[in-house]
Amino acid sequence: MDEARGLDQSGTLERGLAVLEHVGQHQELSTNAIARQLGLSRSATYRIVGTLKQLEYLEADSTTGRVRLGTRLVELGARAMAATDLHRCAPRYLSALAERSGETTYLAVPDNDAMVYVATERSSNAVTLASRLGTRRPQHTTSLGKAWLAALPEPDRVARVRRMRLDSLTVKTISDPVRLLDDLARTHRRGWAVDDIENEPDVGCVAAAVRDHSGRPIAAISIAGPAPRVLRRVEELGPTVAGTAAALSLRLGYVRSR
Repeated sequence: MDEARGLDQSGTLERGLAVLEHVGQHQELSTNAIARQLGLSRSATYRIVGTLKQLEYLEADSTTGRVRLGTRLVELGARAMAATDLHRCAPRYLSALAERSGETTYLAVPDNDAMVYVATERSSNAVTLASRLGTRRPQHTTSLGKAWLAALPEPDRVARVRRMRLDSLTVKTISDPVRLLDDLARTHRRGWAVDDIENEPDVGCVAAAVRDHSGRPIAAISIAGPAPRVLRRVEELGPTVAGTAAALSLRLGYVRSR
């Protein structure tokens, strides 16, 4: 109730944006319902909705009179998407993640059964690692690859794993398809993957998938560093990298359904 009173006392811009967000969440609403649910006065709500309709940010159903998002917002959304690019957006997210974790962060994209490292950032405390930009690593050995695989629809994930060559790069590489699928299922449930010294000796990583506006996984980001340092922090770093991947996905237009 206090929040509703605060909104009613806010400026016109704040109230207008609140109305747009509320309509966007509920798809179609009557003006009276908007006023009631947001705690705004009916007179103020009708003025705001009327202005937004004139500007084509909202439109009304000709039969019910309920309002929905209008064509102007569709145009703005399309322009925002056109200006969004994974490679342009990712560095600031990687940089913030590197400073927060104190390690090295990577962005990688899938290419057949490998992940290709396309961007990296290091914190001031990070150890230099072997993976450089352009490096290719098998998906099944890396947290980046496992995060991407786990984000696929289950039938696609299973089909890919069953046809992949699961060569071992370390003694801890998962080379059995049943074990790998179990690991990917756990990754899918918790939202982040772990490389427990499976790709290169003495290196541990955690990673999460990045999705585009359609929800399709298009990349993954990771935190990597010396295994003893990273692996003892997986319960902290896993949710951290997942949160950063979710924020980058949102910037790319992905809105998770509730």
